[in-house]
Amino acid sequence: MKSTPHTLTWALPPDEAVTLDDILIYLGEFGTYQKYLFCTLLFFCWFLIFVYFSQTFLTVLPPEYWCKLPEVKGLTNEQVRDFMIPSIHKVPYEGHHLPYSRCWMYDVPIDKVLAAKQPDESWPIKQCTDWYFKLTKADMPYMSVAAEQKWVCNEAYKATLAQSIFFVGSIVGGMFFGWMADKHGRVPVLIGTNLMGLIGGLCTLYISEFWHFCACRFVVGLAYDNTFMIAYILVLEYVGPQWRTFAANMSYGIFYTSGAIGMAWMAYGIADWRTFTLVTTVPLASALLAPLFIPESIRWLIGAGQIERAMNILATIEKINKKSIPPDVYNEFLVDCKKTAAELAAETHTVLDLFKTRRLRRITLLLTITWGIIQMSYDGHIRCLDSLGMDVFTTFTIASATELPSELLIIYTLDVLGRRWTLFASVILSGLFSLIAACFSIGVYFASFAICGRFFINIASNIAMQYAAELLPTVVRAEGVAFIHVLGYVTSIFSPYIAFSSRVMYNLPMIILGTVCVLGGTLCLFLPETLMEQLPQTLMDGELFGIDQSFWEAPFTKKKPPLEPKGHHLHAKRPVSRADLLRSSMISGRKGNVRRYGEMKRRASQASPPRR
Repeated sequence: MKSTPHTLTWALPPDEAVTLDDILIYLGEFGTYQKYLFCTLLFFCWFLIFVYFSQTFLTVLPPEYWCKLPEVKGLTNEQVRDFMIPSIHKVPYEGHHLPYSRCWMYDVPIDKVLAAKQPDESWPIKQCTDWYFKLTKADMPYMSVAAEQKWVCNEAYKATLAQSIFFVGSIVGGMFFGWMADKHGRVPVLIGTNLMGLIGGLCTLYISEFWHFCACRFVVGLAYDNTFMIAYILVLEYVGPQWRTFAANMSYGIFYTSGAIGMAWMAYGIADWRTFTLVTTVPLASALLAPLFIPESIRWLIGAGQIERAMNILATIEKINKKSIPPDVYNEFLVDCKKTAAELAAETHTVLDLFKTRRLRRITLLLTITWGIIQMSYDGHIRCLDSLGMDVFTTFTIASATELPSELLIIYTLDVLGRRWTLFASVILSGLFSLIAACFSIGVYFASFAICGRFFINIASNIAMQYAAELLPTVVRAEGVAFIHVLGYVTSIFSPYIAFSSRVMYNLPMIILGTVCVLGGTLCLFLPETLMEQLPQTLMDGELFGIDQSFWEAPFTKKKPPLEPKGHHLHAKRPVSRADLLRSSMISGRKGNVRRYGEMKRRASQASPPRR
């Protein structure tokens, strides 16, 4: 990428550096190249859905099943059931709303049963050893792996345990692939995580024992999140500041919603768990082509000292977007990149630095606890879908459809109401709707309020990680966010057991989820607001951030003009390194950078055609 003479001259004040966000103003914040990258997220978002939700349809059971009974000529299976299966009130509580037992049968000869006009509750009972599963086109059209392996009654815990093992794999994968991404780059890890999902999914086809299934779920769990998140972060890096909120939320909202809804009816239409596993696994192999379509992270390349490769990517964007970076801006950015590479090579900060000072430690712990509660509640609502009194395909579709409106609501409210109060409200409302759902018996009202709880926890989960990224100092931001994210997998281990508690009491999952959300929402109020604030860059910034805020302060209750970005941080009153400036998002919120970027966009519009 070579510079040529240019008539436009522009430079930041001497105490400021040219950041990557500055460069994107000239390249086009959401031009042809960025729109292309935005569209590639469709595939990786679907891969995430295939990895995350596949077990829901691999282990779902028909709503009606009972002990396998002898065939009687002239009688249907249901008629024999009415004689041979005791009432739900005669056996240990099984936690479902059907009038008959799923796990017990009368221990008397069939002839004696048929000779009686009606069952005698004094007859002895015994536990089932085999089951009949009633398959219907309306509710459940196929035998899942759980039905084939008979993971019901005393072995109903097996599907729950396998899901927890999936999250154990997620913890291991999150830590390992996070380390790999920092050491070897984002694109190789994107390939590696999707291949792990591919291997685990293909091995699932050949399971014959429960531990085989658990091993496969662990391997698939290694791939969870990073199958999409690496691509998501890469793409957002190339989107300009003014479009980043839109791209971040709409990519997830549109692609996630369409993929989740589509997968539910894919499982219904295929009606065979092995074929469904194959169809949702093989596409992950296309991640091998990722280097041909997705560029490596410019920030990672600069940190690794691969400056020339980073500049070649910028040249490609110039060519495709038909934009130009003024030579003086480009040269200053190049100089800053070289200095940044040297500074990053000398950095020794780790996630442990977040726990060395009092306020920063408190903020980190609050973020970790609230994210853990949000993640557990989000996954808990997903696991409870088959106990809402409707077929799992319909409830999964309705619940998944809440993703898009939640993303739209965030786009239009987050930069007005702020992070703190919006997160508080969404978590509290999720908890309240869950508790209201628990007040109704299984049916339309129970399902409706539970899905409202899911809607608000969707909003909370999308706000929480952005909030964490803004609150943690730049020098440990990537490691800190990854640390909090991985700990969210730890709490997710418990979410299948929360759903499983419906076997004790049908509304117990909603009571648990509602209670923990009220607790988590309250904790959110003890975090500082980030909207319209210069974000912390050094550890000192993180310690002092928000120290001047009052508890009841909210962005919508006061008029505060956008801060002017400075080379000296607002709170720390000390110079910011060039490495920090390169990676910093400057001021939180779209309006926070209006002054800087408004002027830059005006100057960028005067730039000449791209360099040859």
